[in-house]
Amino acid sequence: MTRISAEIGKSPKKHQHIEYSQRSLFSPICFYSPKLPIFILVTCVTLFILLNIRFSLQTPPSFPTFSLPWTLMSQWQNAIFNSTITSTNYANELNSAYLYKLHQSVTFLPLKDLRYAHAALNGHTWFMSSMYDTHQEGDVHFQQFPSQSSQGRLLCLKGKDTHDGSWNSYALAWPEALPHNATFMKGLTFVSYNHYNYENLWHGLSAMVPFVAWHKNNNCSLPTRWVLYHWGELRFKMGLWVKTMMEATFGGPLNIEGFDEIDENMPACFEKAVVMRHNEGGMSRERRMEVYDLLRCNARIYCNVSLKDRSNEIGMTLFMRTGPRSFKNETIVTEIFYKECAKVEGCRLMVAHSNNLSFCEQVKCLLI
Repeated sequence: MTRISAEIGKSPKKHQHIEYSQRSLFSPICFYSPKLPIFILVTCVTLFILLNIRFSLQTPPSFPTFSLPWTLMSQWQNAIFNSTITSTNYANELNSAYLYKLHQSVTFLPLKDLRYAHAALNGHTWFMSSMYDTHQEGDVHFQQFPSQSSQGRLLCLKGKDTHDGSWNSYALAWPEALPHNATFMKGLTFVSYNHYNYENLWHGLSAMVPFVAWHKNNNCSLPTRWVLYHWGELRFKMGLWVKTMMEATFGGPLNIEGFDEIDENMPACFEKAVVMRHNEGGMSRERRMEVYDLLRCNARIYCNVSLKDRSNEIGMTLFMRTGPRSFKNETIVTEIFYKECAKVEGCRLMVAHSNNLSFCEQVKCLLI
């Protein structure tokens, strides 16, 4: 009895479970939850945003999007898609404004920087002191414009002072934005700085040698003009001998620029320029000999003098000079050289005064 009663006591719960299961399967489904409205709202907003983005990407720009008011969209359309002419004009205005700023940014600096007067020939020197040279081992120091080091900018010079180089100035400018009232000078310009002078045969030739070396290294490019400076002061001529030597080398008369057609306060900008300010400094002995051999060869061609075969002879030419650096007693000096030459077989001595001879007569003396 006890066992039967216990089983009977458990049976109602079992029937209740079965009844609940049957009610769950056949009764109406209820989805209500407190979080359900929030979920539906978020889903709708997400779908709305996605549809708006898709519609914006597929819709041509001439139609307004859902995110901007119609008036604002119209202004945007008019600014960007107005017409080809309007766009071109706008681009031209921007370009003009950009070029105007480049014009105004050109800064002229003194050719002779007095801060470096104590080391006028060292490093960047006091001539165009903000610029550094291009230099390969054993070759000349030079600056070239335009070039990678100048970032494509041209060299511009201003001023014609012949007494104080600090009143003359220089600047770099972009080809499309030259300084106001600048004169553009086509061709290749050689700009020479000489710490001494161009009249003296040695000092003048020493200043010209690096240009001949650059000329030889650059497909024999010929200069359109020369600009000569001494301590930043403009010079308009060089010694006759030096000038003739350069005419023989470069195949014609030299055009030494005096900027006669340009006002003193107006700059001149050069299509291409090469600047030398260290003379033969930096050149190896071998490189100097190559250049001097070229000078001798050009002088012979210029004077129509042929080089005779005198392999068994030793030529010696003694050029006398006048003035304070001349020999006090030329006769005694000449006798000494004659005696020494006579001691060597095949030696021949020529004595001459260079100031009494023309350039070609001097060339011929060296071959006698």
